[in-house]
Amino acid sequence: MTTSTIKPTGGEEVPPAGVVGGVGDIAGVGVAASLTKRDSEEDTWASKGYNYINPFVHRIEIDSHIEVAKIYVLTVLLLPIRVVGCVLSLISAWMFACIGLYGMTLDDLKAKPLTGWRKQVQCMTACGMRMVYTFGSFHYVTMKGRAATAKEAPILVVAPHSSYVDSILVVASGPPSIVAKRETADIPLLGKIINYAQPIYVQREDPNSRQNTIRDIVDRARSADDWPQVVIFAEGTCTNRTALIKFKPGAFYPGVPVQPVLLKYPNKYDTFTWTWDGPGVLRLLWLTMTQFYNRCEIEYLPVYTPSEDEVADANLYANNVREVMAKALGVPTSDYSFEDVIVMSRARDMKIPFPGDIVEIERTIEKLGLIESQRDAELCKGFLRLSNTDRLDIITFGELLQVDLKNTNLHKLFALLDHRRAGTVSLKSFLLCSLFCKLKNSDLLTFLRALIHLYSESSQQIDRESFVRLMRHAGGKLNEQKAQALFYALDTDNLGYISFDSFVELTEKQKSSYKFLYHKSEHIRRPKAVTTAEN
Repeated sequence: MTTSTIKPTGGEEVPPAGVVGGVGDIAGVGVAASLTKRDSEEDTWASKGYNYINPFVHRIEIDSHIEVAKIYVLTVLLLPIRVVGCVLSLISAWMFACIGLYGMTLDDLKAKPLTGWRKQVQCMTACGMRMVYTFGSFHYVTMKGRAATAKEAPILVVAPHSSYVDSILVVASGPPSIVAKRETADIPLLGKIINYAQPIYVQREDPNSRQNTIRDIVDRARSADDWPQVVIFAEGTCTNRTALIKFKPGAFYPGVPVQPVLLKYPNKYDTFTWTWDGPGVLRLLWLTMTQFYNRCEIEYLPVYTPSEDEVADANLYANNVREVMAKALGVPTSDYSFEDVIVMSRARDMKIPFPGDIVEIERTIEKLGLIESQRDAELCKGFLRLSNTDRLDIITFGELLQVDLKNTNLHKLFALLDHRRAGTVSLKSFLLCSLFCKLKNSDLLTFLRALIHLYSESSQQIDRESFVRLMRHAGGKLNEQKAQALFYALDTDNLGYISFDSFVELTEKQKSSYKFLYHKSEHIRRPKAVTTAEN
């Protein structure tokens, strides 16, 4: 996992400070700390003998006050020029796209590839977009290897996918087609430019969208027409490039040869990686455009022709191509996937501790046999009686879980929960994580019912404070004010407490207002062990 600290010249490491807003939030030397805010509390635990890579966490590391001062100076002197240049370049590309698309509909673009003057204007549009990246600080784009023709490899499989900047591949090489959401066609300016690349559009409201998209990819890949290559970012989500996560099989269903393409950014500072837990896009844009220049390296690997077994099994094909790309990059592969981002996002919304580590926590809990065990439920019921010993050392933790102290997975779980490396963990944090992992596919009411004893001795007598604290785990749908209002609505006799059953009864009567409590998440697979690697 990518970590960050600020290291002022001649001083100790400064722990990250908060930063949420834009440039205006940052003043003076405090910018150094603000650039490394941790939204959650993931930490590596190599010092405890364990290494694991979390590909969805990114931090920006700024080395010195001189670099910070440079950012401020370039913000004043260079950033305005670059913004104007980007806007003018984008407008010019849009104008070329409008000319090239004159008299054409989306159906026309889908029916056959562009030819003649329209193809020439398409290249001019790509040049306009390349200038957007040039003004955005990407002056140098290095090409390595030989780019295959569309007949040799109809599909370009690109990895790692780490940023909005990755689209530089499209404007620097052809341009090829992309796979995009149908809604992107309606984006001002960019919509026309994307249309002109003849993308394969995904209709999310169509239940057959996935099959239709695969069919369109297959039709283009096997067509005798001169269609451009289709670019697919096989990981399906952005990572920090420390490992290649599982490839989605869409690019491999056609069973045609593909050309693996590697994206690298050999720069001093990584100011453009955009992951689930990391700086926001506006902050990344600001920091990227206040560098003198940035480099991008695009490497074309040899065309990968599938075997008969790989043609018959898209997942096998995807895994084998991923191994080739990981070896070329010098990074490990990981069993993390796009679906794990969904799990982490759900955990964060439900105020579960360590959402960025929740997938690894679940894997470890499962190895300990605690997923099927009722030990967490038993500890939950007695939690308030144990509250005076909520901070547990490794010995007490192992005794409560009834796990042998020699079990390495116990120590791994302890290290994951001991994010401050204080030598103790919170029993409450463990129980929240464990119950979430066990019930993540259940509806919210089932999950909330399982948490009752963390906040109240009885489900029949829940006081206002306990009820409000319990509702914090309702996925962000019931804030403190709404939870208090709901409590008073239930406590009609002014007893000072309510029962959970009365809460359920009210939500059933007003189901249209509380339907989110009854919604079950789409089934999320149980995770498998992640490849470990030395950092």
